[in-house]
Amino acid sequence: MTTTYQTSKGPILAKDPTLGQMANLKKGLPLGLIGMQTEEGPIGYGFVTKCGDEEAWALKQQSVEIEPKDEQTIHTANSILLAQSVKRYMSHGFGGCLAPCLYRREKPNGIELGFAYFGSPLPTGIEAMEFPPEPACDNRFGDGFLTLFRHFHESLTKSSKEGGIPLRPVIGLDQRTTSQLGNLILPLIIHGKTLFLCRRELQEDDLFLTILASTGVREVVHLPCQPIAIASEHRALAKDLRAI
Repeated sequence: MTTTYQTSKGPILAKDPTLGQMANLKKGLPLGLIGMQTEEGPIGYGFVTKCGDEEAWALKQQSVEIEPKDEQTIHTANSILLAQSVKRYMSHGFGGCLAPCLYRREKPNGIELGFAYFGSPLPTGIEAMEFPPEPACDNRFGDGFLTLFRHFHESLTKSSKEGGIPLRPVIGLDQRTTSQLGNLILPLIIHGKTLFLCRRELQEDDLFLTILASTGVREVVHLPCQPIAIASEHRALAKDLRAI
């Protein structure tokens, strides 16, 4: 099915995922993807962040803690910057999978809000073939993953300068498991030339969709998806390319 959303900044075509796209995502995400359903039927997909005792790893972009009164403002700013950065990042032509998440973690001195990056590089992609590996990071995520991160962060920085929305300074770049990140929000997944929007529902007046349209995004794949933990016996479903 294909739906056209007429935003105030132009139309965006939203398509259902193909079997090939789903299979590629299962390979590209750390612990895979799994269908979710209730007694009423399918309700979307789960981005697997934990399978049994195994947790997915992410690269955490950390900023200084904030006061609770500033949380909504900073969260909105981070969401806008993320949406503004997608088109520029995709223009580099990387082949790998990058899932930039927003995370929230309560700490003794305030609330930690930042970005966390999941995914994997494509071994034959530009990120692995044309850039030198960075062992400190790439040994865990694959050769080229730090290149994916750096270019997305560069896009965030340029979006901040162009739009005047502050990007909070990064005080740490660390490898962390899902449980060390707190609460996760998964707005989208970028896999090669395909942009997956992970909100359960899309609306024409949605700010995120409107910002994407303003940057020139004209086509997306709608993949209702949320972070989820699964039992170890479901591991095969999450990674099995036949179970789609």
